[in-house]
Amino acid sequence: MDQAVNFYELKTQLADLGFADPDIVDRLRERIVGSTRDFRLLHRENLNGLVAEYSFDIQRHEPDGPLQFDHLEAAIYRPGKEEYFYAIFSPDITRDEVDQILQQGIKGPFVEENLPDYFDRAKISNILNQNNMNTQNLSYLQKQLLNLGFGEGMNKELEKNIEAKTPEFTLNSTNDYNKQNVDYKLHFKAGEKDEMYFFNKYDASLQGKDMAQTFYINKGSGITAKEAYNLMEGRAVHKELENKEGEKYKAWVVIDKDNMTENGNHKLNTFSDGWNYKPERAIDKMAIVGIDEPGNRDKLMKSLEKGNRHQVEALRDGKPVKLFIEANPTEHRVNLTNYKGEAQQLEHYKKPEAKQEQKKAETQTQETSKKKSKGKKMSV
Repeated sequence: MDQAVNFYELKTQLADLGFADPDIVDRLRERIVGSTRDFRLLHRENLNGLVAEYSFDIQRHEPDGPLQFDHLEAAIYRPGKEEYFYAIFSPDITRDEVDQILQQGIKGPFVEENLPDYFDRAKISNILNQNNMNTQNLSYLQKQLLNLGFGEGMNKELEKNIEAKTPEFTLNSTNDYNKQNVDYKLHFKAGEKDEMYFFNKYDASLQGKDMAQTFYINKGSGITAKEAYNLMEGRAVHKELENKEGEKYKAWVVIDKDNMTENGNHKLNTFSDGWNYKPERAIDKMAIVGIDEPGNRDKLMKSLEKGNRHQVEALRDGKPVKLFIEANPTEHRVNLTNYKGEAQQLEHYKKPEAKQEQKKAETQTQETSKKKSKGKKMSV
């Protein structure tokens, strides 16, 4: 084969694989033109703070045949440290795939003990498919942690454990709510078949208080970190739950601090739609400052459903008073306290029209009671 044609074909093959650096092209031309011998073409560059070295093995498979790209030998290392990985690749592996294997290899040996240092298309596909699955799994779990209120502080430890293929592990976190620290221990476990990791449950405990509870995650959703704090503080949370038949329903959830399950967890009392608890009935009777402004009522209701102690200003005898409101489905009412934590009566903060309706209802009740009493005397 003509040397110029041979050079063009090799240059095109390497470029298609991602090796189109001018340095590689120039030295490839020098070695082919005027040469009939096999040779190795070396190339070195920095790769994310590491040094990668590529050695292209160019051979003639037949005495009179053209020079061909037979295989690639590649190594990666961190200067000044004993971190090194070496591998051989078949000539159909792209530069991006080579770099992925190199960077994965230097982080630690491949889990498969019988995996040779030669990577062909089949082995590359298996490894990179697994890497892609791990990346998707990691991304899903990180998003799950964010949605459940745990933030991004555990992302690096989560990634490290997934990369190490640790069968089962826990991560620790601490959140602060209203100057109260809550410790969390999150439990992760790999599935038996597809090796995907699942966030199954977390343990929560209030620092300085004898209160701890385990919360379970169902299909990626469950009690959030803040909701767990609210529940352990004795408040109620409104959540979408699922029964044994897989049917979803909404209910208010309250921790029963007086009763425990067999595994040492506090029981959870639920109040579904049949309980007919609607905190908005009390809210709509109250003279809350600004409640009629767009979005304010919805904001208050959502806050109560998350178990928060929501602060408002309500009128008492025409004067604004700062109050904290909590949902209380157990007793079919809302809890009202002032800034000192003292319990307040709903009647003191009702709208004038609500007070009139109450007086009217009380009057009707009294009149009905008198009629019944008079009727009994007449029949005697």
